[in-house]
Amino acid sequence: MLKNFIICTRAWSFNITFIPVTLGTALALREGGISFIFYAACLCGAILLHAAANTLNDYLDLKNKIDTPEAPTALYRPHPVFTNLLTPKELLRLSVCLFLSGAAIGAFFAFFVSPLIWLLLTCGFLLAVFYTATAHGLKYIALGEPAVFLAFGPLMVEGAYCIQRSSLSFKTLAVSIPIGIFASLILLANNIRDIEFDAASGIRTIGTLLGKSRALRLYAYLSFFPYLLVAVLVGAGVLKPVSMAVFLILPLNLKNIRAFSKKIPKDADAKTSQVTFLFGIFLILSIIFP
Repeated sequence: MLKNFIICTRAWSFNITFIPVTLGTALALREGGISFIFYAACLCGAILLHAAANTLNDYLDLKNKIDTPEAPTALYRPHPVFTNLLTPKELLRLSVCLFLSGAAIGAFFAFFVSPLIWLLLTCGFLLAVFYTATAHGLKYIALGEPAVFLAFGPLMVEGAYCIQRSSLSFKTLAVSIPIGIFASLILLANNIRDIEFDAASGIRTIGTLLGKSRALRLYAYLSFFPYLLVAVLVGAGVLKPVSMAVFLILPLNLKNIRAFSKKIPKDADAKTSQVTFLFGIFLILSIIFP
């Protein structure tokens, strides 16, 4: 049962949910006490909504005839429908249940902590639905990366911060940008790997629009930006000097860039996710500890 849930919801991707929620909470912690119960509930709600978005994405890709047994998605990971774990209707029902569960947690915080949560929830819901809602969804018109940046950067980090402080913060927004960029790079790596399939299917991504060579250069340039931004934030006094520890992750980043320039591996997105997670952990620890 648990194994099937992991496959259907792509639970291995939830580490990318953990980072922005914990980062937003860490930023709130440095301003005073926090509620660990609120943190746990926020993380649970964010994971439920992430799982809902994943399952809805699979359902709509299937409905829009993007996902087939020959599609890269079905080759690189178990697909809940093609592996006969769920029917398309069951997949949709699972997505709705996950959305409602996550939204219920969000609604609690909106009612009892801050109405600003409604704004963040609504924006997140619209991004999740319109990501693949139609044949002209954000994913299919080269806007997938910006959508992921917003969802896993500003929206999620500010949401976790707001739950603890009942307000939004420009400093929190600034610190959320590096994580949002890395999250979007996971999708960019995926799209560079799938350029041939996406082009043949008529899907427009940054990869298909730029071509493999230029898309790889964009990936490399954007990979450096989070480190530079952390340095700027340290210089501006928003982050402590110890936050420069994120540069310890740079060699792994460079290793991926060099490897990708030779051949995009099947797990290019997973390798980028690993860098994102480690960068996030170092950044969080630098905020929590003096």
